[in-house]
Amino acid sequence: MKSLSRKGLLYSLFILLSAMGGQLLAAQNFQVRILPVGEGNVVPPGEPFPIRYEVTDTSTSSHYYYVDGVLKKTRSNSSTGSQPGEFSVTYPGGFSDGDRKTIAVCLQHGGDLVCDEISIRAGHVLQLEQAVEVHTVGVNNHVPAGQPFDIAYDVLKPSSSSHYYYVDGSLAATQNKGSNEGSAFSITYPWGLAVGESTHVRICVDTDAGQACGEKWITGGPAPAGADAPGPFDGTLMNSHYVTDGSCDPVCGYYENIYYGDSSVSWLPLVGPDTDPNGLRIDVYYPTPDGRVHSGSETNTLVIYAHSANHNKETMRGPKKGTLQAYLGIEGGGPGGVTVAALDFRHPAKDVDANGYPVSLNDMSHAIQFFRHYAEVFKINPDDIFVTGSSLGAGAGIHAAVKEISNPDDPSPVRRESSRIRGAFLATGQSSFSPQWFRSNFLEEEIWPYYQPDFHDDEARSIYGHAVANVDENSPILELGYEQDFIDHKVTASEKTNKEVDTTHLPNYGLTLQNQYKLHGIGDRIMVRESYGGSFGGDSTRFIERNRISGD
Repeated sequence: MKSLSRKGLLYSLFILLSAMGGQLLAAQNFQVRILPVGEGNVVPPGEPFPIRYEVTDTSTSSHYYYVDGVLKKTRSNSSTGSQPGEFSVTYPGGFSDGDRKTIAVCLQHGGDLVCDEISIRAGHVLQLEQAVEVHTVGVNNHVPAGQPFDIAYDVLKPSSSSHYYYVDGSLAATQNKGSNEGSAFSITYPWGLAVGESTHVRICVDTDAGQACGEKWITGGPAPAGADAPGPFDGTLMNSHYVTDGSCDPVCGYYENIYYGDSSVSWLPLVGPDTDPNGLRIDVYYPTPDGRVHSGSETNTLVIYAHSANHNKETMRGPKKGTLQAYLGIEGGGPGGVTVAALDFRHPAKDVDANGYPVSLNDMSHAIQFFRHYAEVFKINPDDIFVTGSSLGAGAGIHAAVKEISNPDDPSPVRRESSRIRGAFLATGQSSFSPQWFRSNFLEEEIWPYYQPDFHDDEARSIYGHAVANVDENSPILELGYEQDFIDHKVTASEKTNKEVDTTHLPNYGLTLQNQYKLHGIGDRIMVRESYGGSFGGDSTRFIERNRISGD
C-alpha cells in the first residue's frame, strides 16, 4: 500500500476517517493497487483515460475516488460487487497539457481506509521510434555444439517490414512476418556451431530512417565457468563474521564482511570517502534484538540494498540507517520478517581493465546466487528476494533484476543457481549502459561525440550491459522512480551544456523497460514514476510489504 504523503490528500482522508470512526492504517492482506496509466503515467492532453486498479480481497466497501485530495466520485458496493479483482474508472475530459494531478482510490476495510495513489500528467514523452532486441541465447550466449538453436528477439513497435537475418555480416535469410503489433519472435539457426566457434547474428526491420537492428555474438560449446566464485560457506563461518555494536544505533549486532564472491578480488573505490580496498563482501542484518539469525525455522524475505556512486555498503548504518530500520521493522520485526544485506560491488561501466572493458557486469547477480544457494544458512526464502537502491545501485539493480546468469554445468554449485528475484524498487537507474544506444535514441546528433567519449562505442550493446534486451515473461515486479519529468524531444546541445537535463538519470530509461514489459504481456508488473520526490526508505518499504510472500 502506498502512503498518502501529500498534505491535501491526507487531510481529506483524515476528515473522512473521522466521520467513519476509523484510522489510516496499512492492511497488507487487503490492498488497493492502481495499475500503470498511459506511458509512464503520462496521458494525451484533453482526452478521457481509464484508471485500472486491483482490489486483492473481498470487500463490501464503496469505492472512493479522490483528485488532489478532494473526493470526486463514490461508487457503491452494489455497483462494484464484493469480489476481488480488477476494476476501472474513467477520468472524463482529460487534463490540459502540462497539468499534473494526484488520483487516489480508497476502500474501507476492517475500520481502516486502504488506499493507493498515482500522479498523472498530461503531455507527451519521447519514445523509441523502433527497436529490435535480441535475447540472451542458450546459457550466457553459448549453445550446445553441432545443434540448431533458437534465437528469441523482440520488435518493439508495429511493423509490416520483412525481418532480415544477417550472419557474420552477410544476409542469410529474409522472412515476411506480415503486419503485426510489437511482439516477440523467434528464428532457428539451422547449421549449429562447433566447439569454440563464434558467429555474429544481426536481426533487422525496416524503418522510415533505415533499419532498426539487434545483434548477438553466439559461441558453440559449454559456457565458461562463472567468474569470482565464492568458497564454501556454512553457519560456523557465518558466526565468525558476527560483530556487536554497543550503541545499538541502528542495530546492536550484525554479520560483517561475508564474502559472496572470490575473497581475493579487491579494488580501490573510484571516488568518495571510502579509501580502503573494497571486496565482494556483504553485511547482513536480522530483525532480532541482538542482530543474530533467529533460532526457529521461519524464513525471511531478503532485501539486498545497493549503494549509490561514491558510497559503500556501510551507508546502510549511516545515511541509510532509517531505511535499514524500516526494512527490519516489517512484520513487526523478528522471524518471518525481513533480512537485509548491503553489498559492495564494482561499477559495471567504470571499473574497467587496461583496455577499457568492464571487469565485472554481474556482481549483484552473483550476490543473489550466493544467497539463494545458502538460503538455509541465512534462513531466507529463496523465492522472496528483493533489490533496492538508487543511482548506480539502481542501474546495477535493474540489470540484475531482468538477467538470468545461471549455468547448470558450472563447476561452482553457487553459479548453477538462478539469479532471478521477486522484485525491485529502484530510483534513477539506467536501463542500459550502452553509449551508442543512448546517443542515437535520446541525443541530438551534434552532441553524440561529447557523450561518454571514453567508452567503447558498443553498437552491439554487449560490453557494458543492456537490460532492455533481457526482459521476458519471467521478469520481476519493478517500481522505478525518477526525479525529472520524461523528456518529449531529443536533448539539445544547449540543454546538455547548461545541464538542463540530467542524461545520467533520464526517466525515459524507465519507459524503455516498461515498453518491453508491455510487449511480453506483463505491463502491470512495472510502475515507472516521473517527478519522483517521495521518501525512498518509506516507499521501498511499502513496496516490499505489499509484494513479498514470506511471513503473514
